[in-house]
Amino acid sequence: MTRVAVVLVTSNSERWIEATLASVLAQSRRPDDVVVVDDGSTDRTVELVMRALGDRVRVVPSTAATPDRATRIAHNFRLGLQQVRDCDVAVLGDHDDIWHPNRIGHQVGVLELWQQDTMLASNGRLVGADGLPIEGTLRSAFPTPVVWSMASPAERMRTVLRHSVATGGASAVRPAAFADVEIPSGWLHDRWWSLVAVAREELRVDDEIVIDYRVSAGQEVGLDPGDQARSTAGRLAAGVARLPRTVGRLGEVRSLTSVATSNTAPELAIPRLLRTLL
Repeated sequence: MTRVAVVLVTSNSERWIEATLASVLAQSRRPDDVVVVDDGSTDRTVELVMRALGDRVRVVPSTAATPDRATRIAHNFRLGLQQVRDCDVAVLGDHDDIWHPNRIGHQVGVLELWQQDTMLASNGRLVGADGLPIEGTLRSAFPTPVVWSMASPAERMRTVLRHSVATGGASAVRPAAFADVEIPSGWLHDRWWSLVAVAREELRVDDEIVIDYRVSAGQEVGLDPGDQARSTAGRLAAGVARLPRTVGRLGEVRSLTSVATSNTAPELAIPRLLRTLL
């Protein structure tokens, strides 16, 4: 039987964490393991986690040594995967989202059906700080410009290089596929893992709404669709503005050739990368 883990990352999360944990406990399919990586909370976060889950949870202190927020978050999620590498599927969660009751059941079922895939990016409903729905979903904020199921591996590679298509809070992964993958400094875990998965031809995208994604002030990582929200002229101007950063990151993206298939590797050649990213 598929062994499934829940991996959450917390950081001074007492305002939201009880509701998040209640939604995890209400799942129609219960996890076999729950790991919470806590990033130095100074409030009641850990106390509330232990009160809700007791001996069903392992709270692991973060070992991140950098002040960079994105790098810390990525490090913490990777640390969580390393704790559950013996599980078949890890369902990822942010500290302020609400899981729909069949989230685990749905995502595990999809990955059981598609054994070749190592990452599943599902959808989420947007809600405000008060938990009430606001307009849109994660998929409307981060649309896939191609019909994912119909796109070629090369089209998928170009798409994920340009756009975020996977939000970590609504994703599930196979720990063994990512626990040992180094995440370059400055990258978020979901962005890098989705690139790795597409390079390997192992990313599945579906439209199932599995969480309420909370949009509020003071989030660790906000809802920023970036280029997806810009016009063609706006994307071009943004591409020129970020040219130095893009050039600086070419080496990191090019490193994906070590895991790329023969279908996706040509998209990582420098001339194609520049054409895609600019």
